[in-house]
Amino acid sequence: MQPQPEVLLDRLSASLSSALGDRLLSLAVHGSWVAGDFDPDRSDLDLVAILDRDPGPETLQTLAELHDRLATEFPAWDGRVEVDYVSPQAVRDVLADTGVSHLMARISPGEPIHLVEASRHYLLNWSSALEHDHALVGATPTALLPVINWSTVHQIVLEHLEQWPEWVSEARRPGTQAYAVLAVCRAAATLALGRQVSKRAGADYGVRFLPGHAPLIGWARDWWYGRGSDDDIDRFVEVVSFVRSVTPDIVATAALPR
Repeated sequence: MQPQPEVLLDRLSASLSSALGDRLLSLAVHGSWVAGDFDPDRSDLDLVAILDRDPGPETLQTLAELHDRLATEFPAWDGRVEVDYVSPQAVRDVLADTGVSHLMARISPGEPIHLVEASRHYLLNWSSALEHDHALVGATPTALLPVINWSTVHQIVLEHLEQWPEWVSEARRPGTQAYAVLAVCRAAATLALGRQVSKRAGADYGVRFLPGHAPLIGWARDWWYGRGSDDDIDRFVEVVSFVRSVTPDIVATAALPR
């Protein structure tokens, strides 16, 4: 039986506190874990670790060793932990579009921990951490990070959504096809409801408001949360058609934020 996520979060919190000391200003969990929509067999654990300064190669090595140990100790959670390691100044400069470059460290499903330039792409994670404001270690995100207005979140979701008609051409496996369907539905729900939602909530929204595509959306939800296999039937043509047909209408009709 796999360890409960609380056990993993406790170990991650203790390990980061020991390895980083005062450099770790906050470790905050967000996403489905705190939104009440968490599936222990499928959902990822989403976190933002706020550091006193931008991470460099030495910090990256420390974090890589820590996450390797965590994966060995909790193999059922290997590849299901997503953490942004970022400084408050990086968030401020990205939000203000100052042009000042900052590095952050990031680990996410499908990719090892690595250094990447902090950019608008990650503002959705930081905004989610601010919205939930659930610190496991140190100060809460709202005590350390600037406010990220809904208008900014709205614009970034639109930017991501507008890329999906191109990105979907790479969805050659059932898993990526299911993800594409759920990502588009989640973006539609987020834009309509004025808050970020989970994949499951996005699918529920899509079934209600895109009824002509309900069977495909239901398949994507069931594949994702039912631990489908990439040996399942390929639905590439149907998924590409869905994404390219609904995305322009969602973008065109997205209400401007109040």
